[in-house]
Amino acid sequence: MKPRGKWAALALAGVLLAGCAPQTGGTSQLPAGPNVQTDWSVLQEEDALPAVGGRFYEQYTPELIPRSSYGPLLPFAGSQGLTLAWWEEEPAYTSPTWFYGLMTQDGTLVMDAVCSSITRCGYSQLDDQGQRQDHSLPVYILTQGNPDRGRPGTGTLVALAAQDGSWWTDYQYWGVIPYPDGIAAGNGEGLTLISAQTGEKTGQFTWAELGIDDPNAIPWFTGDATGSVQWKDGLLFLGTYGDANQIARFLDPATGEVSTTSAEEWFTGWDAYWNQSLSWAPVSHEDGTITLSLGETSYTLPSPIPQDDYPSVVGGDRVYFLSWDEQGSIFAVTDLEGNILIPVQKGDLTPLDGTREGGPLLFAIPQGPEWRILDRDGNEFYTLPGGTGSFCYLVNGLIEVVQDNCISYYQPQTGTCIRRTYAGLPG
Repeated sequence: MKPRGKWAALALAGVLLAGCAPQTGGTSQLPAGPNVQTDWSVLQEEDALPAVGGRFYEQYTPELIPRSSYGPLLPFAGSQGLTLAWWEEEPAYTSPTWFYGLMTQDGTLVMDAVCSSITRCGYSQLDDQGQRQDHSLPVYILTQGNPDRGRPGTGTLVALAAQDGSWWTDYQYWGVIPYPDGIAAGNGEGLTLISAQTGEKTGQFTWAELGIDDPNAIPWFTGDATGSVQWKDGLLFLGTYGDANQIARFLDPATGEVSTTSAEEWFTGWDAYWNQSLSWAPVSHEDGTITLSLGETSYTLPSPIPQDDYPSVVGGDRVYFLSWDEQGSIFAVTDLEGNILIPVQKGDLTPLDGTREGGPLLFAIPQGPEWRILDRDGNEFYTLPGGTGSFCYLVNGLIEVVQDNCISYYQPQTGTCIRRTYAGLPG
Protein backbone atom coordinates (compact mmCIF):
# COMPACT_ATOMS: atom_id res chain seq x y z
CA MET A 1 0.00 0.00 0.00
CA LYS A 2 1.36 3.40 -0.89
CA PRO A 3 1.98 5.76 2.06
CA ARG A 4 -0.40 8.69 2.49
CA GLY A 5 1.70 11.79 1.97
CA LYS A 6 0.97 14.13 4.87
CA TRP A 7 0.88 11.43 7.55
CA ALA A 8 4.06 9.81 6.23
CA ALA A 9 5.87 13.13 6.39
CA LEU A 10 4.76 13.59 9.99
CA ALA A 11 5.85 10.09 10.88
CA LEU A 12 9.34 10.70 9.58
CA ALA A 13 9.71 14.19 10.92
CA GLY A 14 8.45 13.42 14.42
CA VAL A 15 8.40 15.77 17.39
CA LEU A 16 11.39 15.29 19.71
CA LEU A 17 10.15 15.30 23.27
CA ALA A 18 13.11 13.97 25.24
CA GLY A 19 16.81 14.42 24.74
CA CYS A 20 20.26 13.52 25.94
CA ALA A 21 20.99 11.96 29.30
CA PRO A 22 22.94 13.93 31.92
CA GLN A 23 26.69 13.90 31.50
CA THR A 24 29.18 12.18 33.77
CA GLY A 25 32.74 12.85 34.72
CA GLY A 26 32.28 16.61 35.13
CA THR A 27 31.22 17.27 31.54
CA SER A 28 29.17 20.46 31.33
CA GLN A 29 25.42 19.96 30.92
CA LEU A 30 24.17 20.38 27.37
CA PRO A 31 21.54 23.05 26.67
CA ALA A 32 18.51 21.43 25.05
CA GLY A 33 18.36 21.82 21.27
CA PRO A 34 15.38 22.96 19.19
CA ASN A 35 12.17 21.05 20.00
CA VAL A 36 13.96 18.93 22.60
CA GLN A 37 12.49 18.51 26.06
CA THR A 38 14.84 16.74 28.44
CA ASP A 39 13.35 14.58 31.20
CA TRP A 40 15.76 14.04 34.10
CA SER A 41 13.15 12.60 36.48
CA VAL A 42 13.91 9.01 35.54
CA LEU A 43 17.38 9.34 37.07
CA GLN A 44 15.89 10.17 40.47
CA GLU A 45 14.45 6.69 40.79
CA GLU A 46 16.27 4.70 43.45
CA ASP A 47 17.31 1.85 41.16
CA ALA A 48 18.16 3.89 38.06
CA LEU A 49 21.37 2.94 36.29
CA PRO A 50 23.91 5.72 35.80
CA ALA A 51 23.96 7.60 32.52
CA VAL A 52 27.09 6.78 30.50
CA GLY A 53 28.83 8.62 27.68
CA GLY A 54 30.27 12.08 27.04
CA ARG A 55 30.16 14.53 24.16
CA PHE A 56 32.69 15.51 21.53
CA TYR A 57 31.15 18.99 21.19
CA GLU A 58 29.54 20.91 24.06
CA GLN A 59 27.07 22.64 21.76
CA TYR A 60 23.98 20.95 20.36
CA THR A 61 25.12 19.22 17.14
CA PRO A 62 22.22 18.24 14.85
CA GLU A 63 24.48 17.73 11.80
CA LEU A 64 27.71 15.82 11.39
CA ILE A 65 30.79 18.04 11.56
CA PRO A 66 33.32 16.27 9.28
CA ARG A 67 36.67 15.42 10.90
CA SER A 68 39.37 12.86 10.20
CA SER A 69 40.08 12.11 13.88
CA TYR A 70 36.86 10.47 15.08
CA GLY A 71 37.70 6.92 14.12
CA PRO A 72 34.83 4.59 13.11
CA LEU A 73 31.46 6.02 14.16
CA LEU A 74 28.46 4.03 15.36
CA PRO A 75 24.73 4.87 15.30
CA PHE A 76 22.95 5.04 18.67
CA ALA A 77 19.42 5.75 19.88
CA GLY A 78 19.57 8.96 21.87
CA SER A 79 16.15 10.64 22.03
CA GLN A 80 12.48 9.78 21.80
CA GLY A 81 9.57 11.44 20.07
CA LEU A 82 5.87 10.92 19.57
CA THR A 83 5.24 10.21 15.90
CA LEU A 84 2.20 9.55 13.78
CA ALA A 85 2.28 6.30 11.84
CA TRP A 86 1.60 6.84 8.15
CA TRP A 87 -1.10 4.17 8.09
CA GLU A 88 -3.19 5.95 10.76
CA GLU A 89 -5.65 8.63 9.64
CA GLU A 90 -6.45 9.73 13.19
CA PRO A 91 -4.20 12.74 14.05
CA ALA A 92 -4.42 11.97 17.78
CA TYR A 93 -2.83 8.53 17.36
CA THR A 94 0.87 8.70 18.21
CA SER A 95 3.47 6.26 19.45
CA PRO A 96 6.95 6.64 21.01
CA THR A 97 9.78 6.44 18.49
CA TRP A 98 13.54 6.45 19.04
CA PHE A 99 15.72 8.85 17.07
CA TYR A 100 19.36 8.21 16.22
CA GLY A 101 22.70 10.00 16.28
CA LEU A 102 26.36 9.07 15.87
CA MET A 103 29.00 8.27 18.50
CA THR A 104 32.63 7.14 18.58
CA GLN A 105 33.55 3.59 19.50
CA ASP A 106 34.04 4.60 23.13
CA GLY A 107 30.53 6.08 23.30
CA THR A 108 31.35 9.78 22.84
CA LEU A 109 28.48 11.63 21.13
CA VAL A 110 29.50 13.27 17.84
CA MET A 111 26.05 14.08 16.36
CA ASP A 112 22.86 14.44 18.37
CA ALA A 113 20.00 12.01 17.83
CA VAL A 114 17.87 13.74 15.20
CA CYS A 115 17.48 11.00 12.55
CA SER A 116 14.58 8.61 12.11
CA SER A 117 17.14 6.00 11.04
CA ILE A 118 20.87 5.58 10.42
CA THR A 119 21.90 2.48 8.44
CA ARG A 120 24.99 1.20 6.64
CA CYS A 121 25.03 1.25 2.85
CA GLY A 122 25.33 -2.22 1.39
CA TYR A 123 24.44 -4.63 -1.38
CA SER A 124 24.20 -8.42 -1.76
CA GLN A 125 25.69 -10.92 -4.20
CA LEU A 126 26.19 -14.67 -4.42
CA ASP A 127 29.70 -15.99 -3.82
CA ASP A 128 31.38 -18.78 -5.80
CA GLN A 129 29.70 -21.40 -3.58
CA GLY A 130 26.25 -19.92 -4.21
CA GLN A 131 25.83 -18.45 -0.73
CA ARG A 132 24.44 -14.98 -0.27
CA GLN A 133 27.03 -12.46 0.88
CA ASP A 134 26.02 -9.07 2.22
CA HIS A 135 28.64 -6.43 1.48
CA SER A 136 28.77 -3.21 3.53
CA LEU A 137 30.24 0.07 2.33
CA PRO A 138 31.98 2.50 4.74
CA VAL A 139 29.02 4.88 4.40
CA TYR A 140 25.95 5.63 6.51
CA ILE A 141 22.48 6.62 5.26
CA LEU A 142 20.98 9.22 7.61
CA THR A 143 17.24 9.79 7.25
CA GLN A 144 14.98 12.62 8.38
CA GLY A 145 11.47 13.69 7.47
CA ASN A 146 10.88 16.87 5.47
CA PRO A 147 7.48 17.20 3.77
CA ASP A 148 8.68 20.17 1.69
CA ARG A 149 12.01 18.89 0.40
CA GLY A 150 11.76 15.13 0.92
CA ARG A 151 10.64 12.26 -1.26
CA PRO A 152 7.12 12.62 -2.68
CA GLY A 153 4.57 10.70 -0.67
CA THR A 154 6.75 10.02 2.37
CA GLY A 155 8.80 13.15 3.05
CA THR A 156 12.01 11.11 3.31
CA LEU A 157 15.17 13.22 3.13
CA VAL A 158 18.56 11.49 3.14
CA ALA A 159 22.16 12.46 3.85
CA LEU A 160 25.25 10.30 3.31
CA ALA A 161 28.23 10.23 5.67
CA ALA A 162 31.54 8.40 5.81
CA GLN A 163 31.65 5.73 8.49
CA ASP A 164 34.64 7.54 10.02
CA GLY A 165 32.93 10.94 9.82
CA SER A 166 35.49 12.39 7.41
CA TRP A 167 32.82 13.59 4.92
CA TRP A 168 29.10 14.02 4.58
CA THR A 169 26.63 15.37 2.02
CA ASP A 170 24.01 17.19 4.13
CA TYR A 171 20.32 16.24 3.73
CA GLN A 172 19.58 16.60 0.05
CA TYR A 173 18.52 13.23 -1.45
CA TRP A 174 15.31 11.22 -1.67
CA GLY A 175 16.86 7.77 -1.86
CA VAL A 176 20.08 5.88 -2.60
CA ILE A 177 21.27 2.70 -4.35
CA PRO A 178 24.55 1.26 -2.98
CA TYR A 179 26.83 -0.63 -5.36
CA PRO A 180 30.49 -1.73 -5.16
CA ASP A 181 32.61 1.30 -4.18
CA GLY A 182 29.82 3.80 -4.75
CA ILE A 183 26.35 5.12 -4.07
CA ALA A 184 23.77 6.45 -6.53
CA ALA A 185 21.80 9.20 -4.76
CA GLY A 186 18.74 10.80 -6.33
CA ASN A 187 16.33 13.66 -5.77
CA GLY A 188 13.96 15.73 -7.91
CA GLU A 189 16.82 17.18 -9.93
CA GLY A 190 18.56 13.98 -10.98
CA LEU A 191 20.96 11.20 -9.99
CA THR A 192 24.42 11.72 -8.45
CA LEU A 193 27.13 9.05 -8.24
CA ILE A 194 29.25 9.34 -5.09
CA SER A 195 32.53 7.58 -4.18
CA ALA A 196 32.10 5.46 -1.06
CA GLN A 197 35.73 6.10 -0.11
CA THR A 198 36.04 9.87 -0.51
CA GLY A 199 32.49 11.24 -0.86
CA GLU A 200 33.46 12.87 -4.14
CA LYS A 201 30.88 13.10 -6.94
CA THR A 202 31.91 10.77 -9.75
CA GLY A 203 28.91 11.34 -12.00
CA GLN A 204 25.88 13.59 -12.37
CA PHE A 205 22.78 12.95 -14.50
CA THR A 206 19.48 14.70 -14.99
CA TRP A 207 16.50 12.37 -15.21
CA ALA A 208 16.05 13.39 -18.84
CA GLU A 209 19.61 12.22 -19.58
CA LEU A 210 18.64 8.84 -18.10
CA GLY A 211 15.55 8.70 -20.31
CA ILE A 212 13.14 9.26 -17.40
CA ASP A 213 10.54 11.99 -17.86
CA ASP A 214 9.07 12.07 -14.37
CA PRO A 215 11.22 11.45 -11.26
CA ASN A 216 8.03 10.84 -9.27
CA ALA A 217 7.55 7.67 -11.34
CA ILE A 218 10.78 6.08 -10.12
CA PRO A 219 9.77 3.14 -7.90
CA TRP A 220 12.54 3.55 -5.34
CA PHE A 221 11.48 7.16 -4.76
CA THR A 222 7.72 6.72 -4.55
CA GLY A 223 7.82 3.62 -2.36
CA ASP A 224 5.73 1.55 -4.78
CA ALA A 225 8.54 -0.97 -5.25
CA THR A 226 10.88 -0.58 -2.30
CA GLY A 227 12.60 -3.92 -2.89
CA SER A 228 12.99 -3.58 -6.64
CA VAL A 229 16.19 -1.56 -6.65
CA GLN A 230 18.97 -3.99 -7.43
CA TRP A 231 22.62 -4.17 -8.39
CA LYS A 232 23.62 -6.97 -10.78
CA ASP A 233 26.17 -7.58 -13.54
CA GLY A 234 27.70 -4.13 -13.10
CA LEU A 235 24.42 -2.29 -13.67
CA LEU A 236 22.06 -0.23 -11.52
CA PHE A 237 18.42 -1.15 -12.09
CA LEU A 238 16.41 2.09 -12.18
CA GLY A 239 12.93 0.60 -12.48
CA THR A 240 10.42 -0.36 -15.16
CA TYR A 241 8.74 2.12 -17.51
CA GLY A 242 6.69 2.35 -20.68
CA ASP A 243 3.26 0.97 -21.40
CA ALA A 244 2.30 -1.35 -18.51
CA ASN A 245 5.88 -1.01 -17.20
CA GLN A 246 7.26 -3.42 -19.80
CA ILE A 247 10.72 -1.82 -20.14
CA ALA A 248 13.50 -2.22 -17.53
CA ARG A 249 16.05 0.60 -17.47
CA PHE A 250 19.68 0.44 -16.25
CA LEU A 251 22.71 2.65 -15.68
CA ASP A 252 26.34 1.56 -15.94
CA PRO A 253 28.02 3.76 -13.27
CA ALA A 254 31.47 3.18 -14.77
CA THR A 255 30.61 4.50 -18.24
CA GLY A 256 27.39 6.46 -17.76
CA GLU A 257 25.74 4.33 -20.45
CA VAL A 258 21.98 3.80 -20.21
CA SER A 259 20.51 0.53 -21.47
CA THR A 260 17.14 -1.19 -21.48
CA THR A 261 15.68 -4.66 -21.73
CA SER A 262 12.23 -6.13 -21.31
CA ALA A 263 10.95 -6.15 -17.74
CA GLU A 264 10.10 -9.84 -18.10
CA GLU A 265 13.66 -10.69 -19.10
CA TRP A 266 15.08 -8.71 -16.19
CA PHE A 267 12.84 -10.18 -13.50
CA THR A 268 13.20 -13.71 -14.87
CA GLY A 269 16.98 -13.40 -14.77
CA TRP A 270 16.90 -11.84 -11.33
CA ASP A 271 14.73 -14.63 -9.92
CA ALA A 272 16.93 -17.30 -11.52
CA TYR A 273 20.03 -15.68 -10.03
CA TRP A 274 18.71 -15.66 -6.46
CA ASN A 275 17.10 -19.08 -6.78
CA GLN A 276 20.67 -20.41 -6.91
CA SER A 277 21.24 -19.12 -3.38
CA LEU A 278 22.12 -21.81 -0.87
CA SER A 279 20.98 -21.81 2.74
CA TRP A 280 20.73 -24.46 5.44
CA ALA A 281 17.76 -26.75 4.71
CA PRO A 282 16.35 -28.90 7.56
CA VAL A 283 14.59 -32.26 7.14
CA SER A 284 13.00 -33.90 10.21
CA HIS A 285 12.89 -37.68 10.65
CA GLU A 286 10.47 -39.90 12.60
CA ASP A 287 13.28 -41.22 14.80
CA GLY A 288 13.77 -37.77 16.35
CA THR A 289 16.80 -36.81 14.29
CA ILE A 290 17.11 -33.94 11.88
CA THR A 291 19.31 -33.51 8.79
CA LEU A 292 20.73 -30.08 7.99
CA SER A 293 22.08 -29.61 4.47
CA LEU A 294 23.98 -26.80 2.78
CA GLY A 295 24.71 -27.73 -0.84
CA GLU A 296 26.63 -31.02 -0.74
CA THR A 297 27.38 -30.71 2.99
CA SER A 298 24.96 -32.33 5.44
CA TYR A 299 24.77 -33.28 9.11
CA THR A 300 22.30 -35.62 10.80
CA LEU A 301 21.93 -35.12 14.54
CA PRO A 302 19.47 -35.93 17.32
CA SER A 303 17.06 -33.08 17.87
CA PRO A 304 16.76 -31.95 21.50
CA ILE A 305 13.34 -30.48 20.60
CA PRO A 306 11.81 -32.84 17.99
CA GLN A 307 8.73 -30.63 17.56
CA ASP A 308 10.96 -27.94 15.97
CA ASP A 309 11.06 -28.79 12.26
CA TYR A 310 12.97 -25.66 11.25
CA PRO A 311 15.96 -25.00 13.51
CA SER A 312 18.34 -22.18 12.59
CA VAL A 313 22.09 -22.46 11.99
CA VAL A 314 23.81 -19.41 13.52
CA GLY A 315 27.46 -18.42 13.59
CA GLY A 316 28.22 -21.00 10.89
CA ASP A 317 28.13 -24.09 13.12
CA ARG A 318 25.65 -23.68 15.98
CA VAL A 319 22.06 -24.97 15.79
CA TYR A 320 19.33 -22.99 17.56
CA PHE A 321 16.16 -24.96 18.35
CA LEU A 322 12.95 -23.18 19.34
CA SER A 323 9.41 -24.34 20.01
CA TRP A 324 6.38 -23.52 22.15
CA ASP A 325 3.96 -25.27 24.47
CA GLU A 326 1.03 -24.07 26.56
CA GLN A 327 3.45 -22.52 29.07
CA GLY A 328 5.53 -20.55 26.56
CA SER A 329 8.69 -20.96 24.51
CA ILE A 330 11.33 -23.70 24.79
CA PHE A 331 14.87 -23.51 23.40
CA ALA A 332 18.16 -25.37 23.12
CA VAL A 333 21.48 -25.01 21.26
CA THR A 334 23.72 -27.73 19.85
CA ASP A 335 26.64 -27.90 17.46
CA LEU A 336 26.34 -29.55 14.04
CA GLU A 337 27.37 -32.91 15.52
CA GLY A 338 24.48 -32.78 17.97
CA ASN A 339 26.48 -32.03 21.12
CA ILE A 340 24.29 -30.14 23.60
CA LEU A 341 25.72 -26.69 24.34
CA ILE A 342 22.68 -25.07 25.95
CA PRO A 343 20.27 -27.70 27.30
CA VAL A 344 16.53 -27.66 26.71
CA GLN A 345 14.83 -25.11 28.95
CA LYS A 346 11.79 -22.89 29.08
CA GLY A 347 12.08 -19.17 28.45
CA ASP A 348 13.54 -16.94 25.78
CA LEU A 349 16.90 -16.96 24.04
CA THR A 350 18.26 -14.37 21.58
CA PRO A 351 21.23 -15.29 19.35
CA LEU A 352 23.65 -12.35 19.00
CA ASP A 353 25.52 -13.31 15.83
CA GLY A 354 28.41 -10.95 15.31
CA THR A 355 30.36 -13.28 13.04
CA ARG A 356 29.37 -11.39 9.88
CA GLU A 357 31.03 -8.30 11.34
CA GLY A 358 34.09 -10.16 12.57
CA GLY A 359 32.78 -10.37 16.15
CA PRO A 360 31.76 -13.24 18.43
CA LEU A 361 28.62 -15.35 18.47
CA LEU A 362 26.84 -14.89 21.79
CA PHE A 363 23.52 -15.96 23.27
CA ALA A 364 21.36 -13.76 25.53
CA ILE A 365 18.89 -15.20 28.04
CA PRO A 366 16.70 -12.92 30.24
CA GLN A 367 16.61 -13.99 33.87
CA GLY A 368 14.92 -11.73 36.40
CA PRO A 369 16.49 -8.24 36.26
CA GLU A 370 19.48 -9.37 34.15
CA TRP A 371 20.49 -10.69 30.77
CA ARG A 372 22.76 -13.73 30.99
CA ILE A 373 25.25 -13.53 28.11
CA LEU A 374 26.67 -16.92 27.05
CA ASP A 375 29.52 -17.61 24.64
CA ARG A 376 29.22 -19.81 21.55
CA ASP A 377 29.86 -22.94 23.66
CA GLY A 378 27.10 -22.15 26.15
CA ASN A 379 29.41 -20.92 28.93
CA GLU A 380 28.25 -17.88 30.87
CA PHE A 381 30.34 -14.87 29.84
CA TYR A 382 28.85 -12.00 31.89
CA THR A 383 25.50 -10.48 32.85
CA LEU A 384 23.91 -7.20 31.79
CA PRO A 385 21.14 -5.23 33.52
CA GLY A 386 17.74 -5.28 31.85
CA GLY A 387 16.43 -8.81 31.78
CA THR A 388 12.73 -9.66 31.66
CA GLY A 389 10.68 -6.88 30.09
CA SER A 390 13.55 -5.50 28.02
CA PHE A 391 14.93 -6.45 24.60
CA CYS A 392 18.46 -7.43 23.64
CA TYR A 393 19.93 -7.07 20.14
CA LEU A 394 23.27 -7.00 18.37
CA VAL A 395 23.43 -3.74 16.38
CA ASN A 396 26.47 -2.48 14.47
CA GLY A 397 28.76 -4.74 16.49
CA LEU A 398 27.39 -3.59 19.88
CA ILE A 399 24.93 -5.24 22.27
CA GLU A 400 21.89 -2.99 22.57
CA VAL A 401 19.55 -3.42 25.56
CA VAL A 402 16.24 -1.57 25.12
CA GLN A 403 13.97 -0.75 28.06
CA ASP A 404 10.90 1.49 28.08
CA ASN A 405 12.79 4.75 28.41
CA CYS A 406 16.41 3.65 28.39
CA ILE A 407 18.84 2.23 25.83
CA SER A 408 22.28 0.91 26.76
CA TYR A 409 25.16 -0.10 24.48
CA TYR A 410 27.78 -2.67 25.51
CA GLN A 411 31.00 -3.97 24.01
CA PRO A 412 30.32 -7.67 23.26
CA GLN A 413 33.85 -8.80 24.10
CA THR A 414 33.81 -7.39 27.64
CA GLY A 415 30.26 -6.37 28.54
CA THR A 416 31.45 -2.80 29.18
CA CYS A 417 28.75 -0.12 28.83
CA ILE A 418 29.95 2.66 26.53
CA ARG A 419 26.72 4.69 26.39
CA ARG A 420 23.37 4.78 28.18
CA THR A 421 20.56 7.14 27.25
CA TYR A 422 17.44 7.99 29.23
CA ALA A 423 14.66 9.55 27.18
CA GLY A 424 11.41 9.42 29.13
CA LEU A 425 8.23 10.69 27.51
CA PRO A 426 5.41 12.30 29.52
CA GLY A 427 2.87 9.66 30.50
